[in-house]
Amino acid sequence: MISGSQPPIRGRRLSSEAAATLEREIREGIYLPNAKLPTEASLMERFGMSRAVIREAIAELRQTNLVYTQQGSGTFIAAILPERSAFALNVNEIDQRELRFIYEMRREIEAGAAAQAATHATQNQRDEIALALERLAISLERKVDGEKYDLALHQAIAAATGNHFFCDFIDFFYNRMSMAISTARRHTARDAKLEQIVQVEHQNIVDGILNAEPEEARAAMRLHLTNASRRLGLLSTESKGS
Repeated sequence: MISGSQPPIRGRRLSSEAAATLEREIREGIYLPNAKLPTEASLMERFGMSRAVIREAIAELRQTNLVYTQQGSGTFIAAILPERSAFALNVNEIDQRELRFIYEMRREIEAGAAAQAATHATQNQRDEIALALERLAISLERKVDGEKYDLALHQAIAAATGNHFFCDFIDFFYNRMSMAISTARRHTARDAKLEQIVQVEHQNIVDGILNAEPEEARAAMRLHLTNASRRLGLLSTESKGS
């Protein structure tokens, strides 16, 4: 998965920045329930962002059920606002300690996902996992950005559990940490040997799943994410208190 020589600090996508501002304003009552959200053009001018970025921000709000869209009419504030998620992540305040906490959670959850995938994956899902690994390997050979292929592999593993909450967790993490992932992958890309080590870790996870060996898959995923934490310098923060 993601790995590198130094952990990214305070990484944040522009769309998440706009979405966080709009969410705060919605919860503060600046926009009333069922009121229409300003147009994309208005938001583009306000935030100084492109239409694509604004659409991503609105999609984030829609994903958390803060807004809904009526085709041909625009985007509106939800009649009843959802409670804040226990896993709401303020990516503007992520530092090494917070990133370590995230990786600790990922290690436990994704290790379980790998074990569940090894137990429950259908043949089609196993094929999807193998294909995702192959595409990631090709991206390394061609020296192209492998982030989307890395994500596709972890999504395929989550989908193979048969439990949509694993998929939701993967999406939650990536949607809010994409800049951190990109930064870390750039560090890894500078070292061809390190890239191959990471790919071997991915291969071991996939082997455990394809061979229907849940404990092998679990252990391989735990090792992969522990090593990713070490490569990012996160394990060294454990002795500094919480």
